[in-house]
Amino acid sequence: MHCSRFMCIIVYLYQRFYFMKKLPIALLFILVLLSSFGLKERVIKSNRKSFAHVPYDVVIVPGYPYDTAPKFPLLAARMNWVKELYEKGITKNIIFSGGAIHTPYVEAKVMKIIADTLGIPSNHIFLEEHAPHSFQNITYSNKLAKKLGFKKVAVATDPFQFSYMSLMIGAAPGVRILTFSPDSSEAKKYFQPLPYYDPRDAFVNDFVPLENR
Repeated sequence: MHCSRFMCIIVYLYQRFYFMKKLPIALLFILVLLSSFGLKERVIKSNRKSFAHVPYDVVIVPGYPYDTAPKFPLLAARMNWVKELYEKGITKNIIFSGGAIHTPYVEAKVMKIIADTLGIPSNHIFLEEHAPHSFQNITYSNKLAKKLGFKKVAVATDPFQFSYMSLMIGAAPGVRILTFSPDSSEAKKYFQPLPYYDPRDAFVNDFVPLENR
């Protein structure tokens, strides 16, 4: 099976499970599939290079569509992961990236609200509120990082997004990716539920989905 065809299957499965609101089952299934096709080895190789350059001035955390109905294990994983990176001193600052694209919540603002509940200091958090997709999460946020004077920049995300975002990272020379192992025994701690948070400040009135703009 060619890699591109394999990734199409992964994305298809993810989208199907998303709309069926069975993301926890989907993510476990997808992580097993990705691991069997060498994702774990790719993560190890990438992290070996990326962690050799710590600490980073800032890491970029790509957003995830938020809504009040379904659960969001990928959002939880990214937030728990970046909390660990910050607390361990692997990054000094964080850029949360993402606009109100598929739901009426600005993704960057939702993550900022969650970060506040996790105890990450607000003066080390910056927002990029316009990126519609993963590619722009990288390019828009990298541009913001440079504007803020940050020199060492990385993206912090989950292994699923890493599996395809690693193909886009060349659009931002010098930016690396930090992710965690897709091995279920190691990854499960990042998928733990987040503490209660109130997302109302991230809500956009008169919202129009990207596909209808």
